[in-house]
Amino acid sequence: MAKLIVLLIGIAVIFSVIAFQGGNPPVGVLFAVVAAAPVVYLGYVLGSRRRVGAVQDLRPEQRRRRTLFLRLTAVFMVAAVGYGAYWVMFEPKAGDKALSRVSDFESGCGSGMARKYFPQAADHAGAGPHPIAMFTISESGSPRPAFPASGTADYWSGNKLDPHRVQLIACLDTPDEGEFLTDCKFTTDTIKLYRGVYDVTVYEARTGKEVGSERLRGTAKPDCPGFVYLKKGTDELHTEPEFADYQAVLRKYVDN
Repeated sequence: MAKLIVLLIGIAVIFSVIAFQGGNPPVGVLFAVVAAAPVVYLGYVLGSRRRVGAVQDLRPEQRRRRTLFLRLTAVFMVAAVGYGAYWVMFEPKAGDKALSRVSDFESGCGSGMARKYFPQAADHAGAGPHPIAMFTISESGSPRPAFPASGTADYWSGNKLDPHRVQLIACLDTPDEGEFLTDCKFTTDTIKLYRGVYDVTVYEARTGKEVGSERLRGTAKPDCPGFVYLKKGTDELHTEPEFADYQAVLRKYVDN
């Protein structure tokens, strides 16, 4: 029991530090309380012993109170640590990187504990347009910016878009396999090219809150790249959406 309590205290302290650094002071305070709870309980037990002289002399009512206190403390600690594990693993954390370009929002498309939100970004409020930073997924598995076609308004993830104006982040997920298009021949290998089918999730840049999700298909053109970096274990390629496809799917979030 003592080892379990020490372990829970250690986990609570770590989660408290992560929460404060991740921009969630209430959760940090919660885990600070969780870490302190066993110490408070120990003080309560020692105080009870001094008052009655020995544990054996505790009256039934006092024993019931102490047992109830212990059980409530244990339940509180387990529930709080469970919530902390969920928050650490799945909720976005505040990014502390200064924003200087649209590509700085890349970590807004991370997974699990790697996903960030950006307190320096603009609020997602009011009438459109709502400037958006868009990211596709490379064949190596890392996000990279999806830039607009020539002549498109800068609020569509343009190079000249002030990152502090960005309200939304659009993230493409790893592609599913659509129809087969062609075989791409490289110097040492031939790799099959499929039409990519993507889930795209839209988040508020400032809070990390999910705004919506859509389905997006890559181009049907059987164009093979000149070279490509593949994730280990990957033996196929997928086409990416054209910019007009992004606009068709995301216009309701950006323009309205």
